[in-house]
Amino acid sequence: MSEDQECMKTAGGFYRNNPKAGMPCALVLASTRTASSPQLIVARMSPFFESPAYLEAVARLEYALARRDRVAVLTGPLGSGKSSLLEKWTTKLRRDGSIVPYLQTPGTFEQDFLWELAIQLKADVGLATTPTELWFRIREQLTTYALEERSVVIVVDHVEEMAQETADILLTLARLHCGSTAGGSLILSVDSAKLRSFDVRLLKMADLKIELEAWTCEDVAHFTRTYQAAFPNSPLTLDEATIQAVSQHSEGLPRVISQILDLSRLALEASESQSVSPETVEAIREELL
Repeated sequence: MSEDQECMKTAGGFYRNNPKAGMPCALVLASTRTASSPQLIVARMSPFFESPAYLEAVARLEYALARRDRVAVLTGPLGSGKSSLLEKWTTKLRRDGSIVPYLQTPGTFEQDFLWELAIQLKADVGLATTPTELWFRIREQLTTYALEERSVVIVVDHVEEMAQETADILLTLARLHCGSTAGGSLILSVDSAKLRSFDVRLLKMADLKIELEAWTCEDVAHFTRTYQAAFPNSPLTLDEATIQAVSQHSEGLPRVISQILDLSRLALEASESQSVSPETVEAIREELL
């Protein structure tokens, strides 16, 4: 390759001719790729943002609880913020006095799921408790909470990963311990791309299906201002065209938006650039794919 040829070696190891102005992200991306997951690095850096889509989904979840729905399903594409929403929402419910087991991974084995559920329900179990005894203690504890008129909300994230045995457990819980008479509610979160393969029996029992929508360009602009306020010493500046590029290349997914802004900020801090261009956004997105 000739020395006078303008080029840039990207974090992916290939060269781009005529690099666009404001594309100093290769070194930052290269350093993040030495870790097992660049997504894990950048995700922790972004501030939380209550988008209109988030607030609407929370309002509908609250509505499901107010109606004492037996089952409600929260769905949305990968990276839409379902887990973040459920983490924030369950924390609020617990502060308000509800009993809220939150199982982020249903698990492969029936005993794993039962054990985690029993522990979070504060059931009387020990290391030697068998699966049959676990199931009995769980039901016993749920019955006790119902008699005490305690609000119980069982939240299960990533249910598209659950085994058939776990689905059977959830069905029994929904039939016997959830709804207007039993007092409990079952909230399930599932990737919308896998909704068709989701257990049809549970889907039919759902009183409400809530779609967590992607962010609009206006949402991205609002989040950018929130982001800039969280990092006041950062030179990160995005004009309208760049914000539109972030919205376009992220497809409105909060996780990807956060990754783009995080890497843009780190790239600017490692260079003399003062702003991010649409070309920078495109280059970062290509590297993240």
